[in-house]
Amino acid sequence: MGEQSASRLEGDRYQYLYGWYELLQLLDEKSPFECGYLEHPDAGAADDVTLHARQGSGVASLYVQVKWHVDHRNQYSLETVSVAPGGRGRSLLHKLFASWRKLRERGPAEVWLVSNWSAEESLGRYLRGRDCSLTQEFFTESRPGSFLEGSARWAARCEATLEELRAFFGDLRLRLGFPGIAELGKMVDERMARFSLRHGANPRAVALDGLREWVEVSGEAKRVRRESLMEFLRVRELFAPRDDGPAVSLWVHAWVRRKWEQSPTEELDWTAYFDRETRGLPDEHVWRETLIPELRAARQRLADRPEGALVDFRGKVPLSVALAVGFHFSEAAGFRFRSEQVTRGETFLWRSDVGASARRLSALEREGSPDAKVLLVVFQLTQDARVDLERFEAVHPGVHRAVLILEPEGGPGDGAVTSAGDAVAFAVQARELIRTARNRYRASSTHLLLYAPSTCCLFLGQRLNAVGPVVVHERTVDERYTPVFTLQTG
Repeated sequence: MGEQSASRLEGDRYQYLYGWYELLQLLDEKSPFECGYLEHPDAGAADDVTLHARQGSGVASLYVQVKWHVDHRNQYSLETVSVAPGGRGRSLLHKLFASWRKLRERGPAEVWLVSNWSAEESLGRYLRGRDCSLTQEFFTESRPGSFLEGSARWAARCEATLEELRAFFGDLRLRLGFPGIAELGKMVDERMARFSLRHGANPRAVALDGLREWVEVSGEAKRVRRESLMEFLRVRELFAPRDDGPAVSLWVHAWVRRKWEQSPTEELDWTAYFDRETRGLPDEHVWRETLIPELRAARQRLADRPEGALVDFRGKVPLSVALAVGFHFSEAAGFRFRSEQVTRGETFLWRSDVGASARRLSALEREGSPDAKVLLVVFQLTQDARVDLERFEAVHPGVHRAVLILEPEGGPGDGAVTSAGDAVAFAVQARELIRTARNRYRASSTHLLLYAPSTCCLFLGQRLNAVGPVVVHERTVDERYTPVFTLQTG
């Protein structure tokens, strides 16, 4: 009984965490949803959290069933979810279908299943990573797990016609393999921070306690609107103390020119030297004679201001430019940054002066030509760049004394950098690992290939000192790397 109770409590916690994560969207004034519920009183099996579309928003309302599993002994397939447990009652698929049949009468509706269990191959090959919907191939192929192969069985088990079942599958979303409780808690923290809320274990606990109270009420009181959510946050003192942020800002335009909410203190328009479509870049002469002097002059003007140490940085720039900006506004010189970072479709403001997270970099190292004097470093956080690396080495045979690949423990990926703390941790560790490898191989210079979020490159540049000359390379339109400029780091 103790283990069962623990499992139930974990399931409740997972459901409330996910529900809170979704309901926080209502704080966005531009949200397409006007209200939400936890445990909607009339949504059937898809009631754990619901978001209801504004009229004319053009989006469907979302009805979500959240399933938590304490281990990963099994996976989902349409066949397994269409069979009733123990052969009695209704299957999960039948329950979701019955809910959808009723809910779609109120307008466009998507029914979601969210779970930490992943999908079996027979289902996974038909799931779009982009939006968790079933692909067109699911409806046209006849392989095991496809609509043509299994629809007759599933329709019978769901007491549905084939036409109804096909329409249901069109509105079904399967968000499988979703993060566990610990990682979901971090995602909640990131979203709370985005909306200027206190975040961390204690504020999360306060919010979840409030959600339990919501679940206990009935009728109209269960409906959550932006206004009621704001009041909920105010009463529980979940708004973060006001932080006016940096008093000065630096805008650098390279790929494109754009505007942000406040006028810049310093603005550098370099769009004449960069071409986004061709990934055209200025040569080192332009950097040396024009761009670097402009950057240094802007730095000096900001340094002359009493409030100029904390800089709000904005710009749509190549990774090499972000690194150069960080390098010339170094941490050692007392500069700190707040920078816009887009992560998984959400925009955050990451600061370089936050504490480093506990995340670690892995250093994959191999020797090259014994007579060479160059250390080649690949800083890959968001994607595996080994194919690019092989191509680069083939073009430069015998040039490198050693190759150092730096990536997060667990490997690179779209979600490998989850916070400003991660970006700081990776920047600090990268500098130390480069220093160590440079000394070990007695390298006279370092060539650096970047494959990371822009803000990570900005933070790395701030800390890139005492590693000798660093030749920074940028990825070109033909997926090669070309040298852009050299930083003399001392």
